[in-house]
Amino acid sequence: MPNDLTTLFIAHQHEIGGYLQRKVGDAADAADLYQDAFLRVAQLDRPEKIENPLGFIFTTVANLARDHMRRFIRRKKFAASEFDYEVAVSESTPEDAFLARERDDTLQKAIDSLPPKTRSVFLKYYVEGGSYREIGEQLGISPRTVEYHLRQALAYCRAEAQNAGLI
Repeated sequence: MPNDLTTLFIAHQHEIGGYLQRKVGDAADAADLYQDAFLRVAQLDRPEKIENPLGFIFTTVANLARDHMRRFIRRKKFAASEFDYEVAVSESTPEDAFLARERDDTLQKAIDSLPPKTRSVFLKYYVEGGSYREIGEQLGISPRTVEYHLRQALAYCRAEAQNAGLI
């Protein structure tokens, strides 16, 4: 039995679909995200408790689109880094290739062991390309706090690289 949210969702399907298409740039991905968002909205336990139903729907859709684009960017960067690594390996000695892989592994372990908020700031800045202001707004912190977390992350990663004898 459809609830008011699903009815509203269907009534605004062209706007939602257009928004997703603009955000992700691919019709198939936009259609998949539309279905995911619809299912999330349809499966809510108490939709009548939502004060701004249309706002809730668009926030859900925007969050799904943002998460999709983050995954897309990560996959793209990972594929590019793997390609760069393969090119570097083919043009270097086995020792150089080993050291490059060891450096990458050390850096990944250091990033993984950062405190959650510091890691989030680090990834939002270096992987997603967010500005201090954008990251601060997303995480509810000031741009100066974003800068602090980045300094902490870089210092920690540098120390881990030194401890591993890489620099």
